[in-house]
Amino acid sequence: MNIPTPARRSIHVPGLVYAALVLGLFFGSILIAQASGLWSVSGKFTPNGVPVQLSGTDPATIKGWMTIQAVLDAYPVDQASLYRQFGIPEETPSSTPLKDLEAVVPGFSVTALHDWLSTQVVP
Repeated sequence: MNIPTPARRSIHVPGLVYAALVLGLFFGSILIAQASGLWSVSGKFTPNGVPVQLSGTDPATIKGWMTIQAVLDAYPVDQASLYRQFGIPEETPSSTPLKDLEAVVPGFSVTALHDWLSTQVVP
């Protein structure tokens, strides 16, 4: 004997609304974290919003977005020896980001610069 049961009422959420809710929650949480200073997506600033500065003591803190001049200002090396060590053309301005040198100068990498500077910096 089949006893008819009433149909269950459920809330149907359209797929586009569901997708919008999920994306809104995801990106909303990121925006809230950034606004509160808990999340920084740039390596150029600390989580407090202070620009990253080279200390001149740890070459591992050098990043590809930093310029040749920033390295020269922070470490006890002169421009001529840096250019000579890596074969950087003399006409290259010191305002050039290190990551741009990797594409132009064969054998140059930020890692190689870290290694070379660690031999130049006296603890």
